[in-house]
Amino acid sequence: MAIWKDFEIECTNYLNLHFGKSAKFTHLGDSDSTVADIKVNTKNKKEFYIESKHSPAQCGQFVLIPNIKTNKFDYSMLNVNKINKYSSQIIEHMNKNFEEFKEAGTAGKEIKFEGCASVFCGWIIDYYKSKNVKFFMTNNNIILPIEQFAEFFTVTAKYRIKRSGSSPVGNSNIINVKNHIEKHFNIQSIEVVGDKIFVKSNEELHNKRFMINGYEYMLSKRDGVYEIRKLSNTFNANVIFSIELKPGKQGLTISQFIALLNL
Repeated sequence: MAIWKDFEIECTNYLNLHFGKSAKFTHLGDSDSTVADIKVNTKNKKEFYIESKHSPAQCGQFVLIPNIKTNKFDYSMLNVNKINKYSSQIIEHMNKNFEEFKEAGTAGKEIKFEGCASVFCGWIIDYYKSKNVKFFMTNNNIILPIEQFAEFFTVTAKYRIKRSGSSPVGNSNIINVKNHIEKHFNIQSIEVVGDKIFVKSNEELHNKRFMINGYEYMLSKRDGVYEIRKLSNTFNANVIFSIELKPGKQGLTISQFIALLNL
């Protein structure tokens, strides 16, 4: 299991263990970035969310499309979140340096300008508040109010090309994919579940990739077996925020957090 996924579950278990008398904590996040990680239902009938981030981590993104005709970046309609004053300031800087950013590629180009750290933190706070996130949780069970985000994290941003995601193999591709992996990999067993394929192997196959009919597939480890995922051929150019916990930081005490849950 991925570190971030383990961490989300560990945080949920910790919260239920130490604060279960004041609220119920439900793990939701998983790989869906549109949903906050942990739902909180307090005894006082309040509902909100906690975002868990194992530092260092990525922490939000939005898509910008380089417009060669105007020499400016367009805010993509693919974005779930609306443009705000923070993303506008980032776009303004990138438009002034269009030639430097337009071909950032998969390696990416770091975004830097005077006061950028404050802008990046502002974007993150605004974005997660829009998802009704009230607290962040990070390494060493640190819990902090979202308003104090800038006090706890160093934030950087890059503009880079990122593949849009993956999906199950799909019913129409199962036979071709099965034939390929049986021929090219040392497989112990194959199981088809709906439109998904799971395999077992004695070899380390995590992140192994192969091509069939112009599409790329990847083996991804899932609790002792490998799921074969079909990778998207769509690449988006994203402003991606990364965070790292500042040293020596201490979050809310247990009694302080309980008091906030009981408000």
